[in-house]
Amino acid sequence: MQYRREIDGLRTVAVMPVLLSHAGAPLFQGGFVGVDIFFVISGYLITGIILADIEQKRFSIVRFYERRSRRILPALFLVMFACLAAGAFLMSADAYQNLGQSVVATTLFSNNILLTFTSGYWDLESQFKPLLHTWSLGVEEQYYFIVPIGLILAHRVFPRHAPSAIATVGVLSFAICIWSAHYAPAANFYLLHTRAWELAAGGWAVTVRQPDRKGGSDARAASGLLMIAVAIFSFPQGMQSPTALTLLPVVGTVLVLMYCRSGLTHSVLTSRPLVGIGLISYSTYLWHQPLFAFLRVASSTPPPVWQFGLLILLSLALAWLSWRFVEEPFRNRAKISTRIVLLVLAPSAAVLVTLGAVLHLRGGLPGRFDVPPDADAPNSYKAFNMRVFDRKADSFAPDAARRLLVLGNSTARDFVNMAVEADAFPERDIVYRDDLNLCERAGLNEKMRGLVASATLIVLVYDHRPVPTCDGRKLAQAPELRGRLVFVGPKDFGANLNPVARIPLSLRQSASVQLSKEALEANKLYRSISPNDLYVDIIMHLSPDGLHVPIYDEGGRILSEDRVHVTRAGARFVGKRVFTDPIWKRLH
Repeated sequence: MQYRREIDGLRTVAVMPVLLSHAGAPLFQGGFVGVDIFFVISGYLITGIILADIEQKRFSIVRFYERRSRRILPALFLVMFACLAAGAFLMSADAYQNLGQSVVATTLFSNNILLTFTSGYWDLESQFKPLLHTWSLGVEEQYYFIVPIGLILAHRVFPRHAPSAIATVGVLSFAICIWSAHYAPAANFYLLHTRAWELAAGGWAVTVRQPDRKGGSDARAASGLLMIAVAIFSFPQGMQSPTALTLLPVVGTVLVLMYCRSGLTHSVLTSRPLVGIGLISYSTYLWHQPLFAFLRVASSTPPPVWQFGLLILLSLALAWLSWRFVEEPFRNRAKISTRIVLLVLAPSAAVLVTLGAVLHLRGGLPGRFDVPPDADAPNSYKAFNMRVFDRKADSFAPDAARRLLVLGNSTARDFVNMAVEADAFPERDIVYRDDLNLCERAGLNEKMRGLVASATLIVLVYDHRPVPTCDGRKLAQAPELRGRLVFVGPKDFGANLNPVARIPLSLRQSASVQLSKEALEANKLYRSISPNDLYVDIIMHLSPDGLHVPIYDEGGRILSEDRVHVTRAGARFVGKRVFTDPIWKRLH
């Protein structure tokens, strides 16, 4: 397929907004559509290459995958080895274990599948995942496992209707995408069947009649570039994707690919700076997320935007080096033979999978840091929190003396564990409900109304984030609740716990972290809508200055592994302080 400089320029239009969006640049919140642009470009180029080889009767599956391996794997493997090395020094056990899982999945081009099944409440935050971005490589490579065979069959059965065949695949995928956006948003974002339409859009563009240089249309190409710009600068951060709105950058990219042959748009996209960045765009994309993630991992507070700006420059520098000394040599058959490629890539893949599996099975190697002999196993806090669902019942036990009803989400389950570990309430006296909303008492069924009526004490535990809810002051004045209701405020343990894992055991008793802005805002909100004499301020009980909280107990055991929910040691430590509040004595 003939080289087109403007496509490298278009790659720059795709990759730079992604970097700026991930860096938090306010004008580029919609920069995530750069990935959609990449999908269209990949579909265009790879489909064109395959069809050209099929028509000239020289297509080889083996040669096709060899080219893909030379193009994708060397730089990718380099980045993954670098991540494993950095993670060994910077990451806590939980984060390092997650990195190991991602290394295995990425090596097998299935990180998008792993992320689909692990995305959820207990998932490690994406900002701390160095290989999060490799989900897009999984989508592309899975597509290219299927498309060569599909194109061969299409060419043999109806050679003149390849555009219709690709368009049909695209329309079906788009329809599934629209459905999944509502009913399976995580799968919709990560999986092939809801992304294939973007790759198919590029594939369709290359199968229809291609205009020559004189037959291009600068107006149409400029319109396409404008559509891309509108998406980048107007789509809000965190917007669900892909949806029908994603048609805007996808169609825009198709217009540029089909009609940018001459004129102003062509001059812009073929300019030296854009083509230069476009040439190293793959390595730039590979390097930016690990650099961003490890900056966050190493920082006890959220890093400022300017630091990410410096990392963008570093990403470009590392990208040039890996393009010059890794990508280019491996893509050149004259420099590196197929035999050498196999001798390098196959053992590298085996080593990566082995290292990743070891990190998963060994829990992220917690022995890298000081570990108290009686500390709970890493990640056991999840089961510790979820076990409180055993207390979810429609009524209290017949022998329950004090009948404590605890309401709320996972932070309420933390409270139950605090109450039990601090010996404040016997477990048999507690009922927990995550589905009983006192703000909507009129809609409660008979069992729930009976449960509320039979409780001696009702504890409403607020979320760790500022979430709109009803006025607790009015709630406390309701005749059926008066004198039985207590409100428990939020808590958290900073923005990032990776740095504290490296604190020596002898220094942990005095270690503290700065509370997140989110927790402080939540505490301010909930205190303002709750009666002062019925509000238990967890932050006040943990923080002498209202800004910092301890992160280890007296024995050096960590209080929280995910910054919000407590471990068993944390439940005991926080609970003993929370239940010194005079509210409990007054209401007993």
